[in-house]
This record gives sequence, structure tokens and C-alpha cells, in this order.
Amino acid sequence: MQNLVTERIITLSIIMVLIILLTGCIKEKPAKPDNISIFTDVYTDKSRYAPGETVSVYVDLYNNTDQIQTGNVNIRLKYLGYTIYLSDNQEVSLDGKKKTQMTFTFVAPNPDFTGYVLEASFLKGETIVDKHTSAVDVSSDWSKFPRYGYLVSYGLKPLTMIESTLDDLNKYHINGLQFYDWQWKHHMPLPIQDGKPLEKWQELSNRDVYLSTIQGYIDEAHKRNMMAMNYNLLFGTYDHPEADGVRLEWGLFVDAEGRNIDYHGLPTNWQTSRLLIMNPANKDWQNYIFTQEAQAINTLNFDGWHVDQLGYRGPRYDKYGNIVDMEAGYVDLLINAKDTINTRLVFNAVDGFGQSRLAKEVPVDFLYQEVWTPKRYYELKQIIDKGFVDTNYQKSTVLAAYMNYGKRDKPGLFNKHAVLLTNATIFASGGAHLELGDTGMLSSEYFPSNNLKMSLELKTSLRSYYDFLVAYQNFLRDNVRPSNTRLEINGVKTSVLGLKDTVWYFAKTKDNYQIIHLINILDNEDDWRDDEADKKAPPILEHVEVKLYLQDEVKKLYLASPDNDTITPIELTFTRKADYISFTLPRLEYWSMLVVEK
Repeated sequence: MQNLVTERIITLSIIMVLIILLTGCIKEKPAKPDNISIFTDVYTDKSRYAPGETVSVYVDLYNNTDQIQTGNVNIRLKYLGYTIYLSDNQEVSLDGKKKTQMTFTFVAPNPDFTGYVLEASFLKGETIVDKHTSAVDVSSDWSKFPRYGYLVSYGLKPLTMIESTLDDLNKYHINGLQFYDWQWKHHMPLPIQDGKPLEKWQELSNRDVYLSTIQGYIDEAHKRNMMAMNYNLLFGTYDHPEADGVRLEWGLFVDAEGRNIDYHGLPTNWQTSRLLIMNPANKDWQNYIFTQEAQAINTLNFDGWHVDQLGYRGPRYDKYGNIVDMEAGYVDLLINAKDTINTRLVFNAVDGFGQSRLAKEVPVDFLYQEVWTPKRYYELKQIIDKGFVDTNYQKSTVLAAYMNYGKRDKPGLFNKHAVLLTNATIFASGGAHLELGDTGMLSSEYFPSNNLKMSLELKTSLRSYYDFLVAYQNFLRDNVRPSNTRLEINGVKTSVLGLKDTVWYFAKTKDNYQIIHLINILDNEDDWRDDEADKKAPPILEHVEVKLYLQDEVKKLYLASPDNDTITPIELTFTRKADYISFTLPRLEYWSMLVVEK
């Protein structure tokens, strides 16, 4: 643990040296209105980069006027308000109603586990007339800042379709993929015949799975620095597994007499009508499933095992009538899996069951929880806060929190306002949201269900939210500690508990920074899931007066938001009073972040 702290101090020192060296020599003139919007997209070739790795940036342009537009384009990396890298200008001349793409490359800065704003500028002379932003994650490993997505469709696909799917997810900086229900049988995930995997099989719900598609997704994910995680239950078998070498005496029983094995019921027209539940603490079962998982992981080059469970099931027994401590069984199985298979682990603590103990004892890459009982925005924050405390602020939490769940069975659209407010809550709290995948967005624990679709407007907003999550990851979830502060917005109701019809605020601290998040729940209830998909757009606050109570000397005050035209931070002017600073908040739509540099 001490080594991690030392590394972060060194990293921050390197960043500050870069800032001191570069801020004196890199200048820019502010943009002035010119009614020119030439950028259509800015994105990178990978989801994250190791320090020293080459970053390729693609800049898409479209001239929406009838006149030729001539100028220069450059890109820059920013850490908060400081420019770390500025490219050379590339000249562009674009006829009216024409489009083009420009490519920039640079070497990722040395500080590991650091997020940056990536800003593209279009200049006429020395004046910036258009900007577009994205983000760059310089991290040698995904586990510190996970951004988890999913895959569910493994039918026969050409490589171009696989590439297109991952290119789309890459634009959201998704750096890990859960391969949901890819397997043949839960107790025998990869079907082997004559020493080789089958080319095709049916998964649990009778959908076709092609080996070439699975392998294609894994290989292409790795090219984009995305991790490929093999999904499977830790204790499930199809009915009648004895022919495959499983013994029912390894099972989990609902009665002390060992007559009725526990099971999870399924539709009768699936490959099996129930999954039998094994005792996770049984060593014979552990050895069996470890062998199966190792075969799948090593044969297909998966990066790890996404381990699922079924939540609290009430009192359960082994074959001999002993009560089974399920939490202890999970911990034992996972520790042994790590030692035996030597692979990465992510564990789904369904509704929090087993999470605290697992967080303290098991070497998972990060914490993961499927959310059911918690209903309020504030409760989502509490889950993430608890995860940080349980891991000494070393591990982030990914929440599988299914939006508009009450509307999941009928075709429709996700409610944009609900999705953005929930993501604002999760991201500001220091977590991430498992929501995006090859079918769009999740509304159900059964991932192939995709009745609800994202509107183009929601997709565009989420691009900005994920850019923000990356660009400010060091201020959102990099050893950021809770902090108490008081904030007043003139004429606006506020709350520190995320209450309905308020602006919710909470503060955190890191080094010489204090971070204050503002989340706009005005005119809305405080339920995050929005079962009826009826959340309203909160009223946008503009040019409101704010008092922020703090005693420390304030050097600079920044504002950044994923709801603005760009995610570039804005430096605000402020007035110092006896025990507070006052300033004008330019805008609050869903979520804005204030950063006080002391």
C-alpha cells in the first residue's frame, strides 16, 4: 500500500513539473464567436494508453457553409487548466458542404494513471473559431479507472461488424468488456471435441455462438486496450451434470437432510430449465470449475473471469447438513481461483451481498455491484463511498444499475434525463456504470433484452459524460477523500443528501484541491431508476450567485461540466469574504464540478 502512495506522489510531482515547464511557453487566444462549427467528432484509436505509447487522434471535420473554409487545426492535452502538450498546426482547406478527416499522433505522457482533456481547435490566423473535446486515459492497467461495457450477441459476424461495434464502444473509452452468456454450459463453458473447441454451439437461451465471433471480439478488444472478461456463475451447472463429471453431493441444499438441491429456475424452452447450485466452499467443485475456466481463458485468451452469483438465498446446507457460510465460501473460492488459474477477477456482489468482506480479502481488479434494493441517488453514492473505505481508497466501484427497469418489456426510448442524472451521481461519487454494449444500453439483468433504445441525443450526451469521466478521473476517483463544506445558491434549494427538488452538492478533497459537485434534481424525484421513464429535464440555472464557505486561501477556481459545449474547464473569478468566496455560476444543467485550487 505504501508503494502505491509513493507512486502517486511521484506521478503528481511529474505532472506539476510538466505544468511549470509548459504553461510559460504555450499560449492560446480565446475563441471568439464566428458562427463556424467545423468539427463533427474527435476520438482516439484506443480506450487507454500506457505511458510512452503512441496515441492516434482522429479529427472529423465538415464545412457546413457554402464558402471554402481555410485555417489550421491543432490538438492539445490539458490537465485541469494547464496545457501539457500542444501539437503543430495542420493546415486545412475545405470546400463548402465537404468533409474530411485529419490524424494527429503523439506519445502519451509519462505519468501513469492520469486523465487529460483532449482539445481540438480550428484557427483562423491566431484566433480559435471552433473547438471540440474528447479525453485521453494514460493508464498502464484498466483496474484503477474501469469503464466496463458488455457483449451479448455472438452470431456469425464478419470482422468489419466486430470492428465497427468495438470502434463505437471505444469512443466512450470503454476499457473492459463482459462477455455475457457466451458459454456452452455453465459448468463446461467451452465445448471441446477431439482436443479443439467447436466452431459453433448454443448458449443457455438457445442463441447461436460462433467461435470465430468470440475470438474476433477478444482479439479486436485487445488491439484497443480493452480487457476481455469471461462471464460465468461461480456455482452453476445445467441439470443432470453427472455425465460431465460433476457430482451432486458437491451441491448446495435447501434442507439439512440433503434431499433437495438448490436451483435457479429458467424458461422451460431453454437449454436447461434450471441451474443447479453447487456449494462454493466445496473443494471438489472448486477444482472442477477452475479446470473448466482455465481451459476457456487460456484457449481463447480471455483476460479474466467475471464471476457472478445470485445474491442472498437464505439458509443453505451442504450434503451433510452443515450450514454453509456463503460469504466465506465466495471468498474461499475466489482466493483459490486467483491462485490456481492466475487470472484477473471481477465479482458481482448482487445487491451488496458479500461485498464488504470480499473488498477487504479478495484481490479483485475492482468492486462491482448489481443494484436492486437502493432506490435513491444518495444510496448509490453510499455504495461507492463504502467501497472506497473498504479498500483504503484503492479500488473504484462499477455499478450494474438498470435504467427505466419498469419499461424494459416494451419497445421504447430510455429517458435521457434519468440516465444523465444517474450517471452524474455515479461518476461524481467516484464510480462507473455498466450500461453500454453491443446492443446499446442495459435496462435489465438479462443483457440480451434490448427493447429500450438510446436516442441520438442521449448517445451524444453520453459521449460527453464518458469524456468527462476520463478527463477528470484524478479528481473523481483517484484517492479523493470526503470533505465537509457549505454552499449556498441564491434563490435555489440545496441539499447534501440528494433530496428531491433540490440542487444536491457534496465535496471531496485531494492534495491542494477541493472538489465540489453540483447535481440538479430540481423539479424531480430522487429515485435513480426512473421505472416509469417520466423524469423531466431539470430547469437550467444560469448566472446564479453562489457562496462557498471555506477558510483556505484560494488560488484558482475552475468549473467543468459534461453538459457544456466542451468539457474544457473554465476559470471563474471570485470575491473573497471573511469565511467564504462568492462567484457567479455560469450554468448548471444536470451536473457541474467546481475545483478549488488552494
